[in-house]
Amino acid sequence: MTQDTNNPVLNEVELYQAFAKMKQQEFDEAQALLETGYDRAVQSDNQPVQGVYLSAQGLLLKLKGDFKKAYKIYQQAEKLLKDDPSIKIITATLLIDQFKQFDTAVKKLDKVLQNQPDPGVEHHALSLKARALHGLGKKKLAKECFEKLVAMDFDHLGFAANLDFQTAQFFVGKAFETDLVKDYLKKSLALAQEKNEKALSVVIKTLLDKM
Repeated sequence: MTQDTNNPVLNEVELYQAFAKMKQQEFDEAQALLETGYDRAVQSDNQPVQGVYLSAQGLLLKLKGDFKKAYKIYQQAEKLLKDDPSIKIITATLLIDQFKQFDTAVKKLDKVLQNQPDPGVEHHALSLKARALHGLGKKKLAKECFEKLVAMDFDHLGFAANLDFQTAQFFVGKAFETDLVKDYLKKSLALAQEKNEKALSVVIKTLLDKM
């Protein structure tokens, strides 16, 4: 098995195998691979690689439905991967969807947004923040946050599949700012059609037709 020459203890094949095992729901085998990689990173005192393996373990625990333990593992990974906003996005999602700790999620997402992230990260951070603000009962701020999301240039995300539809669907269910959600879905549909994402175009159009 080959290893990443920039991170000699990061074995990419090992990670791919672990993800394949997760997909097949062979969780014990996946865990064994990830623990081996993590132990190797600890022995080499390579903290970024430790963070990568911990993040993968967090995903494994999410798939198993152990959200509390997954969050703790992701927190450890976040400390080791301080410059990686994706970990903060993941932990904020858990805080919102599983633990209803909206205030903590907003603070975490503000840190992401303050660092001028790339368009993809900014998109997901704004979407999550709008949902968290709604959960806090701060509906005016939730609307303003979602307006920023709608105003973004969706082309910067490449494909409509890279967009976050969870907050839009959540707002539809709450009958919250439906006109704004329609604008979001229309922009999403335009991108999906431009990129010939046929299946996703049908899904988005169905959501629009129901509104």
